[in-house]
Amino acid sequence: GVAAMSKKGTYNAAFFNDFGSRIHGTSILFGVLLGTPPGADGTRDILYAAPTPPQPGDDGEGERHPPEKTVAGLLKSRSGPTSFADWAVEHAAQLRKLVPAGLEPCGCFVVAREQEAKELAMLLVPVLRGVEEPIVMSIDGARSVTCWQHSGGAKPALRPAQMKADSHKDALLLWTAAHLDMYIPCGDAKERSSDHIVRAVEADLAMRLEGCLLGLSVRDGAPLEIADFSSERTVSALVPKDAKELHCEFLHLGTAITVAPPGKEGDSEQCLRQRCFVVATAIMVRRGAELRDGLKQLRAGLVATAAERLRLAIEDADDAAAAAAAPAEAGKPAPPAARPSLLQLPWRALARPPAVDLPMWCGDYCLPDEDRAAAHERLAELLGAPAEAFEAAPEHLDERVRLDRDCPGTYTTAPSDAEGLGKAAHKSGVSGAPFICAAVVAGLAVAAALGLRIAGSV
Repeated sequence: GVAAMSKKGTYNAAFFNDFGSRIHGTSILFGVLLGTPPGADGTRDILYAAPTPPQPGDDGEGERHPPEKTVAGLLKSRSGPTSFADWAVEHAAQLRKLVPAGLEPCGCFVVAREQEAKELAMLLVPVLRGVEEPIVMSIDGARSVTCWQHSGGAKPALRPAQMKADSHKDALLLWTAAHLDMYIPCGDAKERSSDHIVRAVEADLAMRLEGCLLGLSVRDGAPLEIADFSSERTVSALVPKDAKELHCEFLHLGTAITVAPPGKEGDSEQCLRQRCFVVATAIMVRRGAELRDGLKQLRAGLVATAAERLRLAIEDADDAAAAAAAPAEAGKPAPPAARPSLLQLPWRALARPPAVDLPMWCGDYCLPDEDRAAAHERLAELLGAPAEAFEAAPEHLDERVRLDRDCPGTYTTAPSDAEGLGKAAHKSGVSGAPFICAAVVAGLAVAAALGLRIAGSV
């Protein structure tokens, strides 16, 4: 019956208890819920609601006027060639890139009375595509919140979901900071698309991180413990109750994790050598969960943010190269634009939105000449909160602070090719296997030298 199928989970009390009053009287009718993926028992924890920004007008500028007065009208609307459903799906995709690992778009909220909300099931199908087991939260007035489980198929329906308010006071932040040394094929844009390059780097980095031992520390200066991915022990069994953060260190040879995706057989093209400093975070809401699950999410988050920076930098470089290329002769195709020998990878500014008392550090990518204020402006638009209310990340999570301190000149002086910092003569057919073996051996040697113990085995 319906009761047996009822979805269970929690929503963050501090954020949602007055969310209705915060948006009451505004034009906000719809937005994206952010929370944890479904657990093994199907439960979800919802932490945040981001109002979907208004669509631009039919001319591509300003906002649509007049705004829709009901959520049903909004879900049916379109601006020019773009439906609101497509606009909302794109908003969710952008949110997925900026939230910490362990969180994802998990449904939507609608401003509607309970009976009105139940009739929206069909209209919500295109908006919720790609969301696994979506939750719909209906908000009626300042304080009335009702949660539903949305089911698609031939007969879409909204069924009551048993979602309870929770303080989530045991939430734990996992974080890591890593230097990457990437060898990137620097052929022209026609030969190697940005997607092809990014996918290759992404796969190689994921493989190399799996080959690294992972050291854990709950406080600065504390001895590292080696994570045991075969252990099923929970966070509560391994992390002190009063610890709010867990520092995770990928142990590797040298000063950086080398990333060198293999090329085609016999491929001898030159590669661009690109250094990158990355801070990645993940959030674990429940301490009854297995620690290894959160560590895997953190590892995936590190891969994802490195790949996104590279994609943005390559696309920006390709656009610049195409604009500077010689115009094509009449009747002939334009010559392929060569990529530059140095990429300017963006850095990421982390910030916490207001009304959130959890370690939910969201991030936006900044060009070398941008500051945190630019990131806060974009985060404000996507998360639906005033830019000035965002809290900047502490120093150990602040990439720009750490870059300026540890790698001065990264974004203030452009190194020349003559200095050898832009490119390296590297065959893209280098195998990744020797590196992985060396990293594991080196990590074991470090563990033995420092007397590290295995987390989860004691």
